[in-house]
Amino acid sequence: MRLHHLTLQAFGPFAGTHTVDFDALSADGLFLLHGDTGAGKSTLFTAVCFALYGEPPVDRNLELRSHHAPADLLTQVTLDVTISGHRMLIDRVPQQMRPKKNGRGETLQKAETRLSRWTTDSAGKGHWEASSKSHQETGKEIKDLLGMSRTQFCQVVLLPQNEFTKFLYADAGKRRELLGKLFHTDRYAFIERWLSDHSRTTQKNRDAARDEVLHLAARIHQAAGPDLKSQHDAPTPDAAHALTDPALTWAGDLIQASQADALTAQADAENAKKNQLAHQKLEAAARELHRQQTTFATAREQLDRLDEQTPHQEALARRREQARRAQQLAPLLHALSTARADHTRAQSRESDARTRLLPEHAALQAVDLATAGQHIRDDIAVLNTLLPEETGLHQLTAELKRIDAERQDFAVQQRTARDWLEKETTQRAALETRRETAREAEEECRRQQTQLESLSDRVAAAERRDTHHAQITTTEQRLTAAQKETEKAAQAHIDIRRRRTEGMAAELATDLTDGAPCPVCGSCSHPNPAQAPDGHPTREDEQAAEKTHQRLQRQRDKIVSELQQLREGAAAATGEAGDAPLASLKADHETLTKQLADSSNVPPTAGVSRRNSLRSTANTLP
Repeated sequence: MRLHHLTLQAFGPFAGTHTVDFDALSADGLFLLHGDTGAGKSTLFTAVCFALYGEPPVDRNLELRSHHAPADLLTQVTLDVTISGHRMLIDRVPQQMRPKKNGRGETLQKAETRLSRWTTDSAGKGHWEASSKSHQETGKEIKDLLGMSRTQFCQVVLLPQNEFTKFLYADAGKRRELLGKLFHTDRYAFIERWLSDHSRTTQKNRDAARDEVLHLAARIHQAAGPDLKSQHDAPTPDAAHALTDPALTWAGDLIQASQADALTAQADAENAKKNQLAHQKLEAAARELHRQQTTFATAREQLDRLDEQTPHQEALARRREQARRAQQLAPLLHALSTARADHTRAQSRESDARTRLLPEHAALQAVDLATAGQHIRDDIAVLNTLLPEETGLHQLTAELKRIDAERQDFAVQQRTARDWLEKETTQRAALETRRETAREAEEECRRQQTQLESLSDRVAAAERRDTHHAQITTTEQRLTAAQKETEKAAQAHIDIRRRRTEGMAAELATDLTDGAPCPVCGSCSHPNPAQAPDGHPTREDEQAAEKTHQRLQRQRDKIVSELQQLREGAAAATGEAGDAPLASLKADHETLTKQLADSSNVPPTAGVSRRNSLRSTANTLP
């Protein structure tokens, strides 16, 4: 970075408009700003920082306007500067109060920023070209070109003014404090504290490791027993040197001895296994022999039984042969049987027919019976003409019988109705009592149904409540883990940023090339550029750490949102179900369901149907 011109107007102690030509001052190389206290030396650095970043180097609420400036003269800073080979003109006006144009009162003048670039046209003539009027765009462009924020610029480029005078007149304690503030020695104090803490932690870990070695040695000695021997002594608390390599040697001897015993035991186990296999084969052969002997005995018994049944089988064979020969005569025997049955039925029908004949016709022959039949058919024709009159007579007789039956039925119903009417008063009272009982039972059923529906809602809410509580526990564990990861990422990001800031000079030096201006001092000569230490983080490392931190923050916020929703759901479910346990609510629900089922199974009253039947019968009486 190389300063060319700086113009201050109503800024700090400068009441008017003043311009500093840095090109003329730096024509001979270095230059020195000197003057009395309060002359405005530090104000020039403040103006440069304000022009670049829009804020003063130290106190952001610092009053920039001169108290001696005319009221109509605005506070303004204009800086002509070259940054990374780009010449720019930065014009900034801070927020301030100014007189109104009508001359009555004051109004707030908002902050203004104007950024212009020096460009050359095709004819080779240079001019200023407006680039931006946005505070954010100007600040971002300056920061990208310089590669430093305002804080980094103040620490690397601007010296902490007015701190050396305090140092000259301060005692040893204040000098230590001022030196620490100037050179940031707090990092060394942090390193000293870290080394002390690390030493205590290492000593604690060493003691824990010694105790662990002694504990393991005791367990090894106990497991080894008196049979395993070692050429070296077991480690003891009094001999600290024996807790490292001698302890390993002692344990190695015991391990070798135990391995030898294990090999011997393994060989014995192999021999025992072989013997067991041989015995198993002999046992299997014995079982097979016993099975074959049993099968032979069973077959012998079956053969003896078959020999005993041989005469019976021969008799059955003879009967089967006789049945086969008899089966050949079956069709003829069946035809004979059918003919005999037909003959018998014909004789029976003839006998039945002759019994129905008149006595004088019973002994007649077939020809005489035919003649008599013709006479009877003639008589039937005459009688058929009289059938309609006989049918009407039968109908009148049936109607008379029906009317007489209805009369008798009505008489019975009349007597029944009269008996019921005599008992109606007593039955009415009983029926009213039973009806009231039924109405109360119905009301109780409705009340129990309402309670059951409410209890069902509470059971469902209790299930949601318990589910939400279980999910809340799991989500809280996830949130704790996410918070730890986020804190680790934040600490890593802060450490990387701090290390990069401390080595910013070396980072800027990596971009230096011979003949190109330095972005800090503007010099084209770079005799001793700063060197970055090993492992110095880059801008990409810082951005990667920042992205990791932001990603973990988003994950943590998502888990917080989920936990909030679960807690709201649990609160709502608790509001519906109360604090009663789910098992208790389910037991109450089951009891109430059983009571409601018992109430619903009460049989209906029989008196009501009986009374309605008698009333309908009485209404039909004449």
